[in-house]
Amino acid sequence: MDVQKELGKWKSEYVKCNTPEELADHKKRFRAFLQTLSPEDKKAFVQAFQDGARQSINEAQAIVKTVEIRQTLEKVLPFASMSYIAQHYFGRTRQWLYQRINGSAVNGKPANFTADELNTLSLALSELGDIMKDTSRSIARP
Repeated sequence: MDVQKELGKWKSEYVKCNTPEELADHKKRFRAFLQTLSPEDKKAFVQAFQDGARQSINEAQAIVKTVEIRQTLEKVLPFASMSYIAQHYFGRTRQWLYQRINGSAVNGKPANFTADELNTLSLALSELGDIMKDTSRSIARP
């Protein structure tokens, strides 16, 4: 038995369930299917299911992190030049930076910041804030 293919089939059917009755029917058929598996197939199926669950959890955590970063940056996006930050701090384009801020798909995978890139972004915002504070102070003084 192709465990991944079979698991994919069951997941696909689950996603198509729209009512509590359909979900109950799916659950009943799934349990009956599990009872037909040999001990070896059952073990392989459980392992594939657990691996898929771990992968889903990791993907969900990455999405949450991206959303949190985006929400944090919402305050500065209207006035901070992402183009300037991308070019001067990362040596990249504004599009590259926004792909990471928004978690956009790049080559079929969501683009995320690495830990080093997050530190660089934090440094950039801090330095720009310092420049703004210094400029503000110099304007306010006679």
